[in-house]
Amino acid sequence: MTPIRKRRFIVRLTVLAILACLVLIACWQLLGEGKASKVEAGQQAPDFMLTDIQTSQEFKLSEKQGKGVLVNFWATYCEPCKQEMPLFEKASHTYGNKDVIFAAVNVDESSVVIERFLDLYNLSFPILLDNGQVMEAYGVDALPATFFISPDGTVNRTVYGPLETERLEEYLDEIVP
Repeated sequence: MTPIRKRRFIVRLTVLAILACLVLIACWQLLGEGKASKVEAGQQAPDFMLTDIQTSQEFKLSEKQGKGVLVNFWATYCEPCKQEMPLFEKASHTYGNKDVIFAAVNVDESSVVIERFLDLYNLSFPILLDNGQVMEAYGVDALPATFFISPDGTVNRTVYGPLETERLEEYLDEIVP
């Protein structure tokens, strides 16, 4: 290879590498575009409206103003989620009398799978089916994720991972109106 050809090859290779980097950066930005950041304590809870698969009634978060709300993102295949559900069921009876509402948002599973899960765990609080939009609005990227929402609609606390009874009760006491 002659020196001129060698230099031309290096220049072309460099230009190609720069273009490849620019394309990768553009793709990375497009993938990240529109993704919400995680909702944290002190922020206003994003409003949503989902259907309760047990009652077919609409559940709209903004209509729950004045009450504490626990919003839990879960899936039937999530082992820690399975461990939490009996705790939530028990606490929902105790804290329901204290104006705290429980809502479990399932992340895009079929209603047949969810109904079998509900039969197994005998859950009585709203079970909401999400196509991923609410999960994205809250910035949830791991399950389970639980948001404790104050009566004024702000997030009081977020918990990623399973909850234990003592912590659950402590966090619920914080959002009792």
